[in-house]
Amino acid sequence: MSRKLTKILLVLIVILIAVSAVAYIKNSGSGSGQKKEDKQVSDSFDNNVTEVSEAPADTSSPEEKPSSFETDPVPANNENVNDSDEKKDDPDESSGQNDETKTGDSLIGPIVLAFAGDVNLDENSKPVARYDKENKGILGVFSQDLVDEMNNADIFMLNNEFAYSTRGARIKEKSFTFRAHPKRVEILKEMGADIVSLANNHALDYGVDALLDTFTTLEEAGIDYVGAGRNMERAKAPVYYTIGDKTIGFVAASRVIYAMDWYATDDRPGMIGTYDPALFVTSIKEAKENSDYVVAFVHWGIEREHKPVEYQKVLAKTYIDAGADFVIGCHPHVMQGIEFYKGKPIAYSLGNYWFNSSKRESGLLKIYINPDGTFDVQLLPVMNDNTYTYMITDEKEKEAYYKFMTNISFNVEYDKDGFVTEKQ
Repeated sequence: MSRKLTKILLVLIVILIAVSAVAYIKNSGSGSGQKKEDKQVSDSFDNNVTEVSEAPADTSSPEEKPSSFETDPVPANNENVNDSDEKKDDPDESSGQNDETKTGDSLIGPIVLAFAGDVNLDENSKPVARYDKENKGILGVFSQDLVDEMNNADIFMLNNEFAYSTRGARIKEKSFTFRAHPKRVEILKEMGADIVSLANNHALDYGVDALLDTFTTLEEAGIDYVGAGRNMERAKAPVYYTIGDKTIGFVAASRVIYAMDWYATDDRPGMIGTYDPALFVTSIKEAKENSDYVVAFVHWGIEREHKPVEYQKVLAKTYIDAGADFVIGCHPHVMQGIEFYKGKPIAYSLGNYWFNSSKRESGLLKIYINPDGTFDVQLLPVMNDNTYTYMITDEKEKEAYYKFMTNISFNVEYDKDGFVTEKQ
């Protein structure tokens, strides 16, 4: 009997030992597997953090601008990272580095200024007729790549050569008068315009009331204007933009004014002229005192002449001597050349940007202000053809365009991408 009990006890002991061993092995294996799984989560999270902290592609080239970058560094389907961690580390869910160039908090790459020439939205004009007929918005009259360039610029400026109003009577003695319905300002917004010049020979085609309506229309649309105002103090006043740690001042004046009563006074709406540059020079100097860079936008020259007249060259140098960094011209309705004076660019005329039905060369001038304070100048090749404005993309046509621009410019070189430099 004692032997049987002994055997039973031994069997039970063996069974207990076996069960304990199996449990130990199972628990040990389970712990090892859990550690490996935790390691996978940690590795995955660490990789995401690394991707987030890496800077976007190099933006040192002036061909890129910070606000054009799209970043999605955190994989959308990573189940090993919880929502709070993903949101914390995804820059798209934070303050938005892509908006910082516009808001002025910080800069990754250059500030991009874009300039276009003459634009006419008169209700009876062929461009507006085409806009309405196509019924495609801005893409019915501008190529997509050009629309992108206009809207992606930090500041885009053009010559607004008409009034926004339903009031007033046209000046009968003028051969051409231009007035747009105030609703047409939406076209400017589609183009991405930030600021316009009203210093030209058509802003008062329908009188003072129409000019006042123009001010109101632009103000309500959030589009700034220079060169005209409710009085001379406003007409000659600079408009400033601060982007990052740089401030750019904009001023405008006209050397082509229809009548003396188009000039603003202390109590009369109108524009600022520059037949005698003294007053405009004070505007430039004021802008320079309050900004890092000054744009002088000027209406001048002879219509349909590709070469600037002597007074344009004299005035341009006067403006730069007064503090202007970039001189932009319009009015001839055709392209005129580019020149540098004291290292600063003068674009004598940017031609018709969207104005009539003829086929003529145009251009979108871009100035890149780099973080180190230097700047680059680029002229994008544009054609205004039968009320449709588009970027020239065919290589042979681009080559012909830049050859044409070289021939009418002064001591400059254009590379294949349109970057303009002064010959040394």
